[in-house]
Amino acid sequence: MNYREHYIEAHKIWFQKEYPTAWKDGFWSPPKFPKVATANGLTLWVCNFVNWNGYRATRISSAGRFIKDVGYIPGNTRKGTADISCTIKGRALMIEIKVGKDRPSPEQLKEQAKERAAGGMYEFVTHPDDFLTIYQFLLN
Repeated sequence: MNYREHYIEAHKIWFQKEYPTAWKDGFWSPPKFPKVATANGLTLWVCNFVNWNGYRATRISSAGRFIKDVGYIPGNTRKGTADISCTIKGRALMIEIKVGKDRPSPEQLKEQAKERAAGGMYEFVTHPDDFLTIYQFLLN
């Protein structure tokens, strides 16, 4: 199965459990597929896939924000914090999305080492196939 088929299948199984009457009445339709060639699209793909499979994934926003009449307020997360925090089968998994020419920063590499030393996982994902490899590892 390719990553598109995995995504659709995860949504189908989730929909059957979440909306059994709608499923029985034939109201399921495939989900809109995110643009996985972008960081936002790949982040959405991973979060949806994990959550639809009954595990936990949440996007972490580390960006600052602009407030009118105040100016820019920097984010308060530690530099190097991953884009996604997951728990799959009891394992902590932090995912940093890297698309195109984006490369890990020194802070991200330090955070990766720190997470791994604590017993968790911190991985860089550039494509849904990267994530599916990690996911299969956690399921076994």
